[in-house]
Order: sequence, then C-alpha cells, then structure tokens
Amino acid sequence: MRALLFHCKNYGVKIDRMSDRPKDITPEEVQEKEQNCKDCVVALVTVEKNDDIEKTSSGLSEEVAKMCQDVGHKNVVILPFAHLSNNLAKAKDGIKIVSLIEEGLKKEFNVMRAHFGSHKELLLDIYGHPGNARYREF
Repeated sequence: MRALLFHCKNYGVKIDRMSDRPKDITPEEVQEKEQNCKDCVVALVTVEKNDDIEKTSSGLSEEVAKMCQDVGHKNVVILPFAHLSNNLAKAKDGIKIVSLIEEGLKKEFNVMRAHFGSHKELLLDIYGHPGNARYREF
C-alpha cells in the first residue's frame, strides 16, 4: 500500500463518471456525488497486490492518527487513489482494505470516505506548514 497524506484547509470531491480501468474494476454504488470537509487529514490510498490486509490497514490507520494528533484536527478523509502504483490489487481487495481503514479510524475520528471506482474532480487546499504532506509505503 502506498499513501499520500495531506493536512488540508479544505477538501472537496465531485464524482464525474465511473471508471472502466483497470479491467476488473467494479465501482461501488454512489452514496454521495459530492463531499466537502474543512481542517482535515486527507489520505490518498493505493492498495497493491499482495498487501497484507491487517498489516497495511493498521499501519495506515496509525499514520493517519499520528498526523491528526500532530496537526490538532479530528477530521479524516480516506480517498481511494489508484495513481500511486502500477501494481494494483483487485478492486474487491482495495475496497476491503479502504473500508477497514475507515472503520478503524471511526472510533476516534470524524471519518469520510470517498467513492471507490470513479473519476473525480478534486480540491485539495493544503496548508503550507512543515509536516503538511507525508508519503508512506506499507
């Protein structure tokens, strides 16, 4: 798993259309066509083949929690983002891991998860302080 974490003033997403790549993609049912959040940690998450479900989901959850503590905010956005790797997991595995991360973080944080399997318009208004962006591999 690979992830980019950002501390954002504002986050926004709007679904444009469903994805047809990679070949095995099965987009989730759309619950919300648009989402917005202020003062949040946004995690762009790419799930890769052979990721250990428990290890990767708990590892990323810990990193997100640490960043939330560092920046002093409890709003979290989990955004499936296939563009960080060419070694993608099957869609069902990606959804499973992203859902586990979401559920694990909901115990302590206000968590929003973006749609899996769509092309999106994306707004990331990122703060400029040190530690505002982090890249992690698990």
